[in-house]
Amino acid sequence: MNDSRTRLDKINTRIRNNPVLSLLIAVSTLVIGLSTFTNATRNLMDLLSGAEQRPAINGLWQAQVSYDWPNANYQERFNFAGSDTQLYGSATFTGSLNGILEGEIRGDSLRFITKTPESLGSGPIQEAIHRYQGKMVGDEITFVMQTEGGYSAHVPIEFTAKRSDNPAPAKSEPTQN
Repeated sequence: MNDSRTRLDKINTRIRNNPVLSLLIAVSTLVIGLSTFTNATRNLMDLLSGAEQRPAINGLWQAQVSYDWPNANYQERFNFAGSDTQLYGSATFTGSLNGILEGEIRGDSLRFITKTPESLGSGPIQEAIHRYQGKMVGDEITFVMQTEGGYSAHVPIEFTAKRSDNPAPAKSEPTQN
């Protein structure tokens, strides 16, 4: 007996003769198609709404910050700029203006660093790095700032910045509480 059917023809015949297998293949094809369409739709919606995901953070912000050494209360200022996930601008540390480096914003979270020189008497100048992480809620940003390097160790500092309409210069003096 010589069967001239190809292997594909034999498989097709078996599938057609088994209604459960036929139904399973049809349902699987439908699920895969819906999944692909749903993912494509989600990606398209993310692309179209991507510009709207960045919160309105650009502009001036200020915060009363109490550092971890005696009588160290400062009115600090932040001037944010950027678009998409980029964040740049300036931030004060103990009233001294510093540029924002490695700034990034994702959703309502932001992070950046600033660097300040520290000197101790006639010793060499050392660089302190301040790492800021913040979460924006409305017109407030809650921050945690960690300092590393420099001449002394510091604990993380928590504070809240509020949107400012005051375009005053960034240099500020310590305040007493």
